[in-house]
Amino acid sequence: MEMKNESHDKLVQRIQHPFHKEHSLVLVAEQSNEGLKTYCNGCGELLSTPCYTCIDCNYHLHKQCAEAPLSLPNHPLHPQHSRYGLFLRQRPDHSGVYGCALYLREQDCKICFKKVRLERGSYSCRKLGCNYVVHVNCVLEDRRLYQVIEDEKQYEELYEKSMQSSIIRVIKVNEAREAAKIKHFGYQHRLVLAYNMEEEIDRKCDGCMLSISTLFNYCSVCPFFLLKTCAELLRIMQHWFRQVNDTVCFHDIQNCDFCNRHCSGFFYNIRGWDMCLRCAKVADTIKCEGHQHFLFFDFKWEDKYCNSYGKRCWRGAFRCGKCKFALDFRCLTLPHSALHKIDEHVLKLTYDDDKEQSYCDICEQERDPSL
Repeated sequence: MEMKNESHDKLVQRIQHPFHKEHSLVLVAEQSNEGLKTYCNGCGELLSTPCYTCIDCNYHLHKQCAEAPLSLPNHPLHPQHSRYGLFLRQRPDHSGVYGCALYLREQDCKICFKKVRLERGSYSCRKLGCNYVVHVNCVLEDRRLYQVIEDEKQYEELYEKSMQSSIIRVIKVNEAREAAKIKHFGYQHRLVLAYNMEEEIDRKCDGCMLSISTLFNYCSVCPFFLLKTCAELLRIMQHWFRQVNDTVCFHDIQNCDFCNRHCSGFFYNIRGWDMCLRCAKVADTIKCEGHQHFLFFDFKWEDKYCNSYGKRCWRGAFRCGKCKFALDFRCLTLPHSALHKIDEHVLKLTYDDDKEQSYCDICEQERDPSL
């Protein structure tokens, strides 16, 4: 009889989990009681098999939650602190192992923007003071967006690869230690730093095609202008849209696969898709002047309508987690000001519509005041 029990114990799969150090957890492959409703202590969802359970107390984890990697370095949805990565954590106990007050606050998931119950498991950025937190299920939903790192050496190699190759070579610096003269890989002549445009014309950046209003680099031989922010972009970077190294390239005329604009200038190539610099500069979570809440990029927001121009979004959209407001890449990257040949003054992008001015002054057709 004792031999039978010993044989049975050997067949039982047990694990030690850092979220439940008091006891080991036993794998349950099939549901034994259909009428009993129990919730996973990791994600908070209704428990289903296979799962791990504690036979000594009421603690349960889905098998997927129990086997979730403890850290996710260099995650594309949080590129700001790629060197720190995300780590799986639970709300600190009274021993004060996690002493940062950040962990004790109520927070929203930066992917779905629903509340994160900090007594459950979640992924957080390692950087002190950063409040980037995501649900376990949200961050693991798309396997293409993360990579499990087995050791520290593999992580360092991945980080160095994502940070390689500057797009410029600095030739001369000024007293403020700024790059006063540079050689850009996509242009034949050297470029000089300038602080303002001497001519009162609407000069466009040859990188992102936006109007130049801040620091920029220019060529003294040819009419070539580049915003300082565009000149300092990496030749190879890891963009949050896909976890791949994206390489910058130059096109005379090209259609951006994200905002669908006919552009010229620099593009990042993301697995065969061309992304213009205007789109590449957009973070995955942003604050838009035309909406009171933060907007986050939702890959699944396709074939639904953009609130700016009323047409269907494609390749996802930046949407609000609290209401149904959404903007696609094209509308989100509209310039805040522009010049037009019909008016001598600068036109400003506005969000409060004047219902008395119901006709467009260019096409003379009636405007939709809701757009």
